[in-house]
Amino acid sequence: MTETTETVKGPVRAATDVLTKIDALEKAATAGQGRLDPVVLTEATQIVDRAGQRLRMSGELTVVALAGATGSGKSSLFNAMTGLDLAAIGTRRPTSSMPLACVWGEEPAGEVLNWLGIPRRHQVQHRSSLEDAQSEDLDGLILLDLPDHDSIEVEHRLIVDRLVELVDLLVWVVDPQKYADAALHDRYIKPYASHSGVMVFALNHVDKLTPDQQKSCLNDLERLLKTDGVKAPTVVATSAVSGDGLDEVRGLLVKRVSNKRSAKERLAADVDRVADRMASQCGTAKTPEIADAEVNELVEALSDASGLPVVVDAVRRSYLQRAQAATGWPLTKWIGRLRPDPLRGLQLDEVSRQQGKALRKSTASDVATARTLLPAATPVQRARMDSAVRTITDRAAAGLSRPWADSVRTAIRRREESLGDELDQAVARTDLGNSTNPGWWSAAKFIQWLLFLVALGGAAWLLAALVARIAGAGEVPLPSAGGIAYAWIMLVGGAALGLGLAVLCRLVAVSGAARRARAAEQALRSELERVADSHIVAPARAELDAYSTCRDTLAIARG
Repeated sequence: MTETTETVKGPVRAATDVLTKIDALEKAATAGQGRLDPVVLTEATQIVDRAGQRLRMSGELTVVALAGATGSGKSSLFNAMTGLDLAAIGTRRPTSSMPLACVWGEEPAGEVLNWLGIPRRHQVQHRSSLEDAQSEDLDGLILLDLPDHDSIEVEHRLIVDRLVELVDLLVWVVDPQKYADAALHDRYIKPYASHSGVMVFALNHVDKLTPDQQKSCLNDLERLLKTDGVKAPTVVATSAVSGDGLDEVRGLLVKRVSNKRSAKERLAADVDRVADRMASQCGTAKTPEIADAEVNELVEALSDASGLPVVVDAVRRSYLQRAQAATGWPLTKWIGRLRPDPLRGLQLDEVSRQQGKALRKSTASDVATARTLLPAATPVQRARMDSAVRTITDRAAAGLSRPWADSVRTAIRRREESLGDELDQAVARTDLGNSTNPGWWSAAKFIQWLLFLVALGGAAWLLAALVARIAGAGEVPLPSAGGIAYAWIMLVGGAALGLGLAVLCRLVAVSGAARRARAAEQALRSELERVADSHIVAPARAELDAYSTCRDTLAIARG
């Protein structure tokens, strides 16, 4: 008998760390949802669920199944191993459509047998069926005799397929005539080649072979198994008639039962198999990084396409216009009121109100119909924006496997479709600082009106003197200083000071308008940075984070 290294040396690391491997597989499957093959992800989820169920059950029990084709002699081998005569218990096993289970020891096995789907009438207690009890070295063993995997009955094959995925150790019983059967190798051996540590191959009926024929068959069987991908197959020659190999098989089972590791080894092998399939799709490439320079280029492109320069210039001109209206000479500032406010002409306030209304109603329908009057992006601006998005997309997908690269592109493309509308809404919802005015405007306005009233008083004084003279009512006294009448000082001085103050305020307003424009530009860029992040950068990085999680947890799951 040839035996794997793992069988000889004790628990492998993957078996002892099976809980870690299962947890890692679950995380990888979660990260791969919507990205990797759903069939593989479903299999991974099923393995995680099945592992959780098996680990909650008794760890003292080891489930071993004898499986094989019609005529392979597995039932005879089962009789020989258990000491039972199946023909004598036909009332317990009326048909061969269900497996028969024999349980060694006193450990309660009902929960495991129910999980395996073995009806009570197909369960046999080993001790209760033998008059002279065997030694207790197999206590904890549940030995199953499965239906034929090549049966013409579909139900039989389905039972075998289900239990092959559940048992802790599989003993494939083959005969010299059918050991190369394609149905066995293609359906069971190749798909489970990574399970070499929990599979044993018994070449049965060797009593019918000469020593040379037996050696030739064993060598050829081992060659076929290695061709199937079984790295170190455990092969034993058996015969229920002559008793050849029965002690070896029994010794192997004793070893498996005593170290109680088969269940974990089987689960670890299941995890390895599906983790390898997931890893082939996920890949192991280093996670790409999106450079800050690329993000900055995207923000610049969005700034141009969104009309940020237009808005910033409108903020500056609006500030100057409102400053003139507030601080200008009362007789001339009304001229500025004839010009429309540059910001109001862009309808930013209207869209902002629509957005606030939509938020209060928890709906975006109002915002969807509200648009600013910002100029549409030119073809050049649009091309620059598309190029910046494509650069980030290509960088994020660089080196990734096809499923992940497609997932990155899809995530960005899905959000990119609404990018134009979002830019418009982002500009509209940005606080441009127009709701507040500098305090000095009020002071200047007060002084302007004070000077205007002074000039108006002087003008009224002079007008009264002129009317009195024309009407012959006598001279109206006009006190003077230095030969200049106070009325003229009030009129000319008030007007001159008012106009001078208006010029000074204009100069100060130019500086304030520049500051307000810079603040508005910074606020707009911050909002556009959030748009770039939420619509392009964040979706890409979310996919890359999921990729990193999937890749790293698969590495753990694969041991």
